[in-house]
Amino acid sequence: MKISPFDESPEHRNILPYDPAYAEVFAQVQRYVQERLEGVALVHIGSTAIRGLRGKPMVDIAAITQAENLRAAQQTFEALGFHRRAVWVDKDEKPYVCGSIAHDARTFNINIHICHRGDPVHADSLAFIDILERRPDLRTRYEEAKDRAHAIDPVNPEVYNREKAAVIQEIHAQIEHAEKQGTPSLSRRGT
Repeated sequence: MKISPFDESPEHRNILPYDPAYAEVFAQVQRYVQERLEGVALVHIGSTAIRGLRGKPMVDIAAITQAENLRAAQQTFEALGFHRRAVWVDKDEKPYVCGSIAHDARTFNINIHICHRGDPVHADSLAFIDILERRPDLRTRYEEAKDRAHAIDPVNPEVYNREKAAVIQEIHAQIEHAEKQGTPSLSRRGT
């Protein structure tokens, strides 16, 4: 597997129907990383992890590391060929790398969020997936928010995040409600 630079071209910003290739791309990245790094578990997160959900064709991954220093873990991913993205705000508490790979003659962008087991990047991502899988009404509203953002400005991440903010807030409220009710998670993907 060859890791290329993150593809910034406009077609990677389009909101597309769910594609089973996302799971194949994730599996390809997972094999590549786990053959080269010990103590790292990868979990498919984000819209492409939810069967049937429309979204951007970018595969988001939580890399759960046993390394105490997340920045050191980030450097091990960079040694594998992933890189930081100049336009991404790489906050200290959320190290991140990215890249793109070819799969079936297509290019797929990859985002890897480096975290510890159970920290917010990991736990919140899984809870988000659980709620969207259980609540088709929220899933529809989430897709509609993405469509609105894309219609306003398909390349501006601030517009994308702003248009999704209200439904994301409601999803987080549902997560909190489920936690207070003690509702068990339905899908703990590789946790």
